Order: sequence, then structure tokens, then C-alpha cells
Amino acid sequence: MRIKKIITGKLKQNCYLISKNKLLIIIDPGNNATEIVDEIDNNNLIPLAILNTHAHFDHIGAVDYIKNKYSIPFYLHSNDARLLRSANLYQLVFKGDGNIKVPSVDFFFDKNNNLNDSFGEIKFNFLHTPGHTNGSVCIMIKNNLFTGDTLMKNVIGRSDLPGGNKKRLIDSLIKIKDLPKNFIIYPGHGKKSILGNEISTINNYITINA
Repeated sequence: MRIKKIITGKLKQNCYLISKNKLLIIIDPGNNATEIVDEIDNNNLIPLAILNTHAHFDHIGAVDYIKNKYSIPFYLHSNDARLLRSANLYQLVFKGDGNIKVPSVDFFFDKNNNLNDSFGEIKFNFLHTPGHTNGSVCIMIKNNLFTGDTLMKNVIGRSDLPGGNKKRLIDSLIKIKDLPKNFIIYPGHGKKSILGNEISTINNYITINA
């Protein structure tokens, strides 16, 4: 399995391309749609789906273009549907990269009883981890955990942005720290880490904010 990170937009958001035997899923295509498409086409990858950890504007800017170019479904948690619709308001307030074409959601992680847990040979699970946003999720693929903005290297995600809630974030961090400590963390911003190396950061945050 290959994991390729592409850093996008003014906020340096991480988009991930996860592929195996040329089949591909895309996590959080936030911006730089042409760069993402070039990476896909130059490697003859076959996109199957877009999975988003949450719906903040810096994580969804390239979704509509890629979704329509390859005719693939877009997955999100239903608790972030309202946030998704407000993407252009928030990108204006936070001085983002410009107007966003807000994508339609094809499937909600939490409401699709027929949700398959694999795309080709790429098997995944999702863990609802609200706190950064109401619909934040972590996506698990083998021992790889795509955490969005819930947990980053040496940093806990903010809870003071639209959709945030500190108490829910603490509850989500408790869920995450109970996962295997060898999980590799692929965050929404910054460098990757190992869950075991982030336990002290999680515990300090919980102690200070509980």
C-alpha cells in the first residue's frame, strides 16, 4: 500500500492518496486540485472514493472538482453537513484561498447501512471523533490513522472553531489513546507521528481542560 501526502492551500492542509494495485482512495482533498489530479493521472491510478475527516473549508476545496472529474462518491459524517454548506462563509472569515464550489455528499459514514468497509483491497474503518467539529472522524486503514485536525504531531486540534466542542474533543481523545500505540498518525496538518508518542500530549490536554 502506498500513501502519498500532498500539502494544499494557504493553511498547508494535508491531502492523502492511498493506493494499492493502482486502486485509490483520496482523503481530504483541500485545495490544489490540478496537482492532485496530476499525481493520480501520472501514476495511472484509479480513484474509487473521497473520504473526508471533516468539512472545514481548508479540507474540502478540491472535492467537487475531483469528484466530478472521476465520477466517484464523496463520504462525510452527517453531523458536518451544515458546516459543509457554510464553507464559503468560513473561508471568507478566515481569509482562505477563494470561493469554493461546495460538493454534494453521496454517502454519510453514519447513515449508510450499505457502507462497504473496503475499496478494492483497501479496507477501512471510521471512528467518530467529534470535538474539532461535530462530524469529525478518524479513518483507520490497517495501522494507519488519518486524524484530520483532531490530533496532530505534538498538538491537539482546536475546539474554538465552527463546530468545535472541548468536552467532546476530550471524549474523542480518550477513544483515540485506547487504540494500539503503534498506529501511525497522519494528521490534517504537519508531519506524521506515532500514537504512542502522542499519549503525553493527549494526557496533558485532558488534565488541563477536563
